[in-house]
Amino acid sequence: MIQELQKIFHSITKSLEILYVLEDAKQCARILVFEDDTVKTELFLKINSMYTLFSEFKVLKQPTGSEFYSDKSIKITKNDARKGYFIAYISKKKEICEKAKDAEEKNNHLLLGNILGYPECCCEFFEKHFNEKNSDLTLDALKNSKGFEFPFYLNIAARHFDISLLSHFPHSLDCKPSIEIAKNNLRIIKKHSEQVSELFSKILHCAVVYTKDEGVFLFRRFEKKGMELIYGDIMDTQKSKLHYLLASNSALEIIDRHSFIVAGEKISGKNYGIMVFI
Repeated sequence: MIQELQKIFHSITKSLEILYVLEDAKQCARILVFEDDTVKTELFLKINSMYTLFSEFKVLKQPTGSEFYSDKSIKITKNDARKGYFIAYISKKKEICEKAKDAEEKNNHLLLGNILGYPECCCEFFEKHFNEKNSDLTLDALKNSKGFEFPFYLNIAARHFDISLLSHFPHSLDCKPSIEIAKNNLRIIKKHSEQVSELFSKILHCAVVYTKDEGVFLFRRFEKKGMELIYGDIMDTQKSKLHYLLASNSALEIIDRHSFIVAGEKISGKNYGIMVFI
């Protein structure tokens, strides 16, 4: 089923959102669908006894270096000549699609999050922190957390590489309700594909350097010795100055969750974060 879904929705995380609806793990999914794919998307969902409604506007993704994921986008009219994405609201019940669409049109983030099955604490967190200038809440979630070591289930940094067990920003990286959602999602993935389940688990167990403007860096091979992080096999979204600094070395010293030293250079500030997912 996962492979079949990928043929339609391309992204594996989008495909999994549909799978969670099929498995009754969530009552509604919200995904972006490229405008040229709306007809085949609607047909596929109808065949599989699901309803979908599309937004009355399109969005243009803003480049972030990630092929699959961008928190940044701008709204344009649905008749705009530029190719964009519609937001699709997908459920087994038409009235749920209507409620989700209406909530988004009214910018009611709390209600929309509730319809999509997100924990109340995370909906309130999103309502408090999200705005046009702050659409990526990863570092906000990190700031709300204790330390820098977290359960791999809540690795939202890997979404930039089309790998995630969550479709929301947890209010902290040790949010218990979000962990339960992620665990259940992983069970569903394993039910349909041992291979995909193993891939997700391997990639989500990683160390991460996360930045606002210089890219996202996943260290798939790492060893932590005290506050020293020895790493290799870097996945990145951007070839920035920080990329070359990290790539030309194999270890860094963690100071705290917003600061580290690599090759004698201290990197710190609210626009930087370091996370170890175990």
